[in-house]
Amino acid sequence: MRRGVLLDRDGTIIVDSGYVGAVEDVEFIDGAIEAIARLNAAGLPVAVVTNQAGVARGMYELEDVELVHKHMVAELARLGARVDAWFFCPYHPDGVVAAFARTSADRKPAPGMALAAAGALDLDLACSWVVGDSDCDVDLARAVGARPIRLGSASADRTQDADTVPDLAAAVDLILAEHAAGSVPSGTAAAFPLHKYHDAGCFAAEYSSELARAMGTVPAGRFDSAARILDRAYKRGATVFCCGNGGSASIANHFQCDHVKGVRNGTGLLTRVQSLSTNVEILSAIANDNGYENVFDYQLQSHARPGDVLVAVSSSGRSPNIVRALEWCRDNDVETVALTGFTGGPARELATVSIHVDSGNYGVIEDAHQACMHLLAQYVRQAMMSDDDVSSQVF
Repeated sequence: MRRGVLLDRDGTIIVDSGYVGAVEDVEFIDGAIEAIARLNAAGLPVAVVTNQAGVARGMYELEDVELVHKHMVAELARLGARVDAWFFCPYHPDGVVAAFARTSADRKPAPGMALAAAGALDLDLACSWVVGDSDCDVDLARAVGARPIRLGSASADRTQDADTVPDLAAAVDLILAEHAAGSVPSGTAAAFPLHKYHDAGCFAAEYSSELARAMGTVPAGRFDSAARILDRAYKRGATVFCCGNGGSASIANHFQCDHVKGVRNGTGLLTRVQSLSTNVEILSAIANDNGYENVFDYQLQSHARPGDVLVAVSSSGRSPNIVRALEWCRDNDVETVALTGFTGGPARELATVSIHVDSGNYGVIEDAHQACMHLLAQYVRQAMMSDDDVSSQVF
């Protein structure tokens, strides 16, 4: 398998004038054909993946899309460029043409066209690039684990975590530089699942594989660094706080259980652990009067002291109350450990130690975070025991 480049069409190769369905409406963006020729010269396969909802909306026919692509092929060839495979999705759930008025796994950001391109061109999508001018192109890259490059100008209301460059020529500059250096594009983990399953056993097997893969993305040194922070805090009698929202709140509460009751078994270690997610009265009072974004840092202001520790659990790493708590700890001499997933968000950067699980599935991330909580408790516990005690105890 090899790396390749998946290109959006309208707004990337040709001007997006709104539902381009006729040859006379095709206008190539300056430098786009030459940019594709440079990818060809570098030996990188090129595929076009484009949503064409104009078919479903009755604005033009399938044959019109094919004619547009035939015209583009000819114009590309005139300047020594080529696209190795063309894919388009004519479906849209709000369409007026009955045959095309439905959802489709091919419509970006769903992965269908990217997977078809990978099959046709023998591509490793995890080592490939997706280039386009919209959020759905960035999200497509995330869905298949490819490296997103966005065209246009950076904007606060646009999807982040993607390099933004002015045009296709600039994107190709970036791609060829990475390709020449032999570096693997830094995409995100492919979202699981990528397709529908009809057998729970098969789903379970692949879910388990994804969980194992996700756990394997955490550098071993991060666990050691986090364990050292907790071990030192427990030995000096500091308080370890933990917090999270939703499923992450249950992990924070479970953290208190295992790091008090579990760690004490066979060690006599009297740990001080408090979940900030467990008291509905204080949570609702703060949320009602001060805003939900303050439910954790408000409690820390009352309870935490310099030298204490916070373990923050957040799949996205973007929850405002998690970010505020980490910022407060940073400014008040409280060490932090963050358990994150997806891209990690601000929490990944704010924490003293970041245990980042590279996955795009909430269940997988939360399962991994639960495992991290358990393994840290068991490591600290066994570290305080003799070899004989470890072998004779139930963990």
